[in-house]
Amino acid sequence: MRAVARWLAAVAVGVIVFEGLDGLASSPLVTGWISVAASLPSFSPLLCGAAAAGAVRQHAVGALLAAVAAVWVRIGVDSAIGMLHGIHPFSEAGLFLLAQGMLWMPFAFAGGAGAVLGRGAVRRARAARGARVSGT
Repeated sequence: MRAVARWLAAVAVGVIVFEGLDGLASSPLVTGWISVAASLPSFSPLLCGAAAAGAVRQHAVGALLAAVAAVWVRIGVDSAIGMLHGIHPFSEAGLFLLAQGMLWMPFAFAGGAGAVLGRGAVRRARAARGARVSGT
């Protein structure tokens, strides 16, 4: 049960990073910097996947699933918030959201893979340093 809670928390971290970057891109502080504001939403799925995979302390498969799931949870959260505000999506909205999610998934997966590979490199470096310190 604890592993499931950690996985769900990691997905939530990914969603928070995604929403935070998109919110930052639309803030008055950043919109004056046109190139930064235009590029932040492009990196949101990548950094979302990296954050989700980095936050979960599980094997690579669980981390990569968290990275990809964060994208879909973000789409669901945005849709639910819109409905709570009284926005009724048009009939083709489901296809649009499906296409958007399919476009974001490879970026989230790549960000998650980068986090998993980075975590493995750090782990190997610590093991090598520990072996060097102990004299073996």
